[in-house]
Amino acid sequence: MTFNGLMHDGLAYGARRDPDKIFGSIDGETVSYAALARWSDGVAQHLQSLGVVAGDRVAIAGANSLEWMASAFGVLKCGAVIVPVNDRYVADEVAYLVDFTEPRVIVADAPRAAILNDIGATQPIVDMEALGAFRGGAGPGWVETRVSSDDVAMIIFTSGSTARPKGAMMAHGNYLAKFFEVTLLDKRLGPDTRALMPLGLHSSPGLPWGILFTATLGGTLYVTRKYRAEQTLATLTDEGISFFIGAPMIFDQIARLDGFATADLSALGFARCGGATLSPATASAWRDRGVVVRALYGMTEVGGGSIIATEEEAMVAPDSCGRGLAFTRFRIVRPDGGDCAPGEPGDVLLSGPGMMRGYWRDPDATAATIRDGWLHTGDIGSVDEAGYFRFVDRSKEIIKSGGFNISPTEIEAVIGDHAGVIEVAVFAVPDDKYGEVPCARICAAETIDRAALLDHCRSRLAGFKLPRYLIVDAAPLPRLSNQKVDRRTMKAMYATPENRPEALG
Repeated sequence: MTFNGLMHDGLAYGARRDPDKIFGSIDGETVSYAALARWSDGVAQHLQSLGVVAGDRVAIAGANSLEWMASAFGVLKCGAVIVPVNDRYVADEVAYLVDFTEPRVIVADAPRAAILNDIGATQPIVDMEALGAFRGGAGPGWVETRVSSDDVAMIIFTSGSTARPKGAMMAHGNYLAKFFEVTLLDKRLGPDTRALMPLGLHSSPGLPWGILFTATLGGTLYVTRKYRAEQTLATLTDEGISFFIGAPMIFDQIARLDGFATADLSALGFARCGGATLSPATASAWRDRGVVVRALYGMTEVGGGSIIATEEEAMVAPDSCGRGLAFTRFRIVRPDGGDCAPGEPGDVLLSGPGMMRGYWRDPDATAATIRDGWLHTGDIGSVDEAGYFRFVDRSKEIIKSGGFNISPTEIEAVIGDHAGVIEVAVFAVPDDKYGEVPCARICAAETIDRAALLDHCRSRLAGFKLPRYLIVDAAPLPRLSNQKVDRRTMKAMYATPENRPEALG
């Protein structure tokens, strides 16, 4: 028998099973399962009246809102493909996505509609704020368009830190299998789940792991229009949040709040951190509040988290991402394709149910990334003798200095452990003698003695790994629109010697 489940089926099931239960809450504004099911029916019928048919792309460009949620479910009920547009994108970035994906229709809020008009987008633009007119549901006789679970449900774009972003085509069945795989990780995931998504609904975590995962579980999703650490902590405590996804920056900021030390986080059974490594100090601060933050490794192209620690694994090896999930496989290999020995860093390969169908309109990149059934991540990792996976670095970020390969992540962990450092990024800058050397840009809460910081590094790093330049600033690190640290900008900013401080001895 062929499975043919779709990612919006959870909403329909929830509307039948518990119609009055709150599905989504945004800054106190709520919508129930039944109400959102009716609303998205109406949105779907309206999109179809504009010519949307199965397989068409529909872009959604707007800040977090209940209307965003109704739009997403409405697009899926047309059998169409969601193209989420980062709400921080500027005109050039929006123009690229629109030209590249050629959506039939674009749903946009007022700020994004202004950008679309400025770039001369020719597609019909649906006013996101006016979607409330469809809360009553679809007209008589309307039925949703059913597609296959193998059909693409969304095209999620990568961050584009090194080039134009690539669009990962994700099918309904990819994510449903991933959802099931993650529920096997913790028996507390289910209809009682109260999830908090501090990121944009357009993001790789936001749309699938916020909206659609919560609907599949039958839980309740809390979202804010704009992330603020204070409000996030208040929601964690006041709403008894049990499932929370965040980047290290978010966990860091919340842990530094005055109210964190007394916050009641007893309901938070599943907190996971991705995108970078959580500092030992921050992980310890959360453990002191009874929360074991689980590290994960993954990427958009494999549906998000592919290696996620259980609570027990996170306690045993807090610097690892655990030993793997039920269905996803991973390998650490040498350049010749042979498997690495325990503890030996190598290229990370992944294979599992969440693997993308490929990159949108980029067969060459798809063929280079997926080979012999394995997705070549371009990342460096290692596995110890007990099977625990540790992320080492992005292979493109490895600094090659005087014949040595240096991991920026390793240096960042050491610098981040120094008093006064809020966040740090290490990257390569050109050097006449060594080819390139490490440069550290640091955001600090107070004045930091560079000599003392260098001594701190010397006590924990080999000489060839020491940063040659330390740039200390009170300003936050520059970030991409998805809130990842913008290393490309910093590399360009400090590429020439006159823009860098005096080199350290």
